[in-house]
Amino acid sequence: MLSPLFLVVLLCSSIATLASSTSPVLKNLARGSALKCLADLCGGLPFEVWKSNVVVENIRASHETYAPDSDTAILRRIINERGVSGLWSGWQVRMVEGFFSGAVLLAAKETMRKTLAMSPVVSKNVPPYLIGFVAGAFGGASQALVMAPCSLLVTATANSGETVFAAAKNIWSREGLRGIYRGAPAVSYRQATNWASRQGFAELVRPRIQIAGMPGEIISGIVAGVLSTWNTPFDVARITSQSKVFSDHHDADSQDHTLLETMRDAVNQRGFKGLYTGIFPRIGQSCYQTIFLVSIPRLLGS
Repeated sequence: MLSPLFLVVLLCSSIATLASSTSPVLKNLARGSALKCLADLCGGLPFEVWKSNVVVENIRASHETYAPDSDTAILRRIINERGVSGLWSGWQVRMVEGFFSGAVLLAAKETMRKTLAMSPVVSKNVPPYLIGFVAGAFGGASQALVMAPCSLLVTATANSGETVFAAAKNIWSREGLRGIYRGAPAVSYRQATNWASRQGFAELVRPRIQIAGMPGEIISGIVAGVLSTWNTPFDVARITSQSKVFSDHHDADSQDHTLLETMRDAVNQRGFKGLYTGIFPRIGQSCYQTIFLVSIPRLLGS
């Protein structure tokens, strides 16, 4: 597994180097691809796999009326059953997703942020952190088209243990294109609020952290990453909706539920805390993403 992953990182790094003398948009496209792939390889994907397993475990427990395992027990089970490499389940599709979604995210949000900051009216009347919220939302919403099918396949492989191609074939045979984009509305809401919060909170927190350079940027990224997990209900709804594609406990009516209906079902089955299932692994994942795609681009001068 390590050899292909190394090649992916090398490819992304090479693209970023080649783009160093090009236009800002192309530079951010290349940097976004490289940074998103690196964020997933360095720890973001294991947190995603862990989080998805936690949510799906709780969904199954609510259907079969048994007490779900704790987050740490689920992590141990993944490692015991699949080895440490099991935490990187679905890495192939995640690299494809990261390559494109990272590029779209960084280019879109930085272009929007600079456009708003350069406007005399906006720059005089709107604080930087509000510009960050708007730019982040724009970037997050822009990448949802790529992320919806990819996140579905990562969720499927994380919980079934089958290959990406087998999962895609199974989903396509059962539901076609509609199944591939299962949970797309939740992905859109999640990504828009994810990056609005991560970028906006980072801009809000950074001036208040009296530490210069990289340490200050990383600390602000961690704080922003933690605060941005307020939108975990959107992520729970996304995993719940997508899990119905490969679950044994699904029916046609439940698969047609809207985002709000899916969230309502989670509350009815598991209580209000059900909307924040998997919050601990998600905090770790969010911190990784914020550091790599908000803090580091600030240091690089995107």
